[in-house]
Amino acid sequence: MSRSLDAARSFLEQLEARGGREGAVLAGEFSDIRARSASWKTDSVGSTEAGSRPENVRKNRYKDVLPSVCKCTSMGSLLDDQTRVILSLLQEEGHGDYINGNFIRGTDGSQAYIATQGPLPHTLLDFWRLIWEFGVKVILMACREMENGRKKCERYWAQEQEPLQIGLFCITLTRETWLNADITLRTLQVTFQKESRSVYQLQYMSWPDRGVPSNPDHMLAMVEEARRLQGSGPSPLCVHCSAGCGRTGVLCTVDYVRQLLLTQMIPPNFSLFNVVLEIRRQRPAAIQTEEQYRFLYHTVAQMFLSALQNASPRYQNLKENCAPLYDDAFSLRTSHTLPAIARPSGGVLRSISVPGPPGLAMADTYAVVQKRAAPAGTGAGAGARARGAEETPLYSQVTPRARRPQAHAEDGREPLPGRVPVDQSPAGPGAYEDVVDGAQTGGLGFNLRIGRPKGPRDPPAEWTRV
Repeated sequence: MSRSLDAARSFLEQLEARGGREGAVLAGEFSDIRARSASWKTDSVGSTEAGSRPENVRKNRYKDVLPSVCKCTSMGSLLDDQTRVILSLLQEEGHGDYINGNFIRGTDGSQAYIATQGPLPHTLLDFWRLIWEFGVKVILMACREMENGRKKCERYWAQEQEPLQIGLFCITLTRETWLNADITLRTLQVTFQKESRSVYQLQYMSWPDRGVPSNPDHMLAMVEEARRLQGSGPSPLCVHCSAGCGRTGVLCTVDYVRQLLLTQMIPPNFSLFNVVLEIRRQRPAAIQTEEQYRFLYHTVAQMFLSALQNASPRYQNLKENCAPLYDDAFSLRTSHTLPAIARPSGGVLRSISVPGPPGLAMADTYAVVQKRAAPAGTGAGAGARARGAEETPLYSQVTPRARRPQAHAEDGREPLPGRVPVDQSPAGPGAYEDVVDGAQTGGLGFNLRIGRPKGPRDPPAEWTRV
């Protein structure tokens, strides 16, 4: 077994050792993260001076979410550049360099992500200046335009047969389809000074404000598809929600850890706590609630266990359509035997496949999640489809959803059957995502099934309390 997988196993064993203290430990860790984040402001580790300037204040969607210009350590290595995104395109026409956004480093140290807020009506041009200047090919959007009756993001993309002109940028929609029941995929054609580029936008339509996705499977599919569309180019992924911190931070962290797994770069002392802390150092308030922090642990644990399951015979008794990954709700089992427990309703376990030691045969399967089985003959219950090595995208060994039978349930613009609008829940008091004193939410833990999401959709039947 590779050192990277050894580190993954050590991570799982540490979770197992916590036993029934898991919820309290995670609550304590997240409280520590919040305390350290708050101390950075007083210790001048991260300055938000640029966002506080009079000419830039109106460009911030929320007055307490400002981009820092701090130096970060990026998982232990000191970086000498600032993380705030600085625009230079079109400055000669009087446009400033400010946008509420930060770079987040990837596993190779490159500027892999741009975490930014949802554009305001008067920052649409700045948003497209950012996309164009940094060669962004894929945008991940984790909110809707309207949530809880409030405007959360200005529409920056074109609609069918309605081109959008923003300054010198002309945006047209060439295709819109559903990646799955939660995610819309749009292909945009962007023209600037006689040059045209394709930009892809993946929008998660039902991720609740300050909460976690109602379907982890679909969130994983979102980052898988983003990497497939991104290809081998060096350009960053642009990730945003409304404030560009809570949901944005979850997406960046999941993709970051997934890249560590796929490239066998998980360090021996891997700590999700440290990963979140460093991402927060680069983008203030990334991963905003305790519920989101617990969700990250849940998702990472499943990815790691799946990789071990594929790489070692001792984990092979957890096959597709067999047992859930956790006995006693989400209590991890990382012993050599890993007993399989009968699953009441049947389902699909998708597992991520990573390169193993030489000579070790490994199946090409999917990212680990639990999902209710589909009727016979549908793609969701049909299991993984083997692919040849020549079809494997560079950044992912997961079959892209677009190539699977269930990928595009609809190719039109009408909502999928059973979809419920996400803005029906009552609006809460105060700002959308206050950073310092926001109330912490409970939720996903390893000793309970996932509770009711904070969004408007009822949770699936199998997510009941146990």
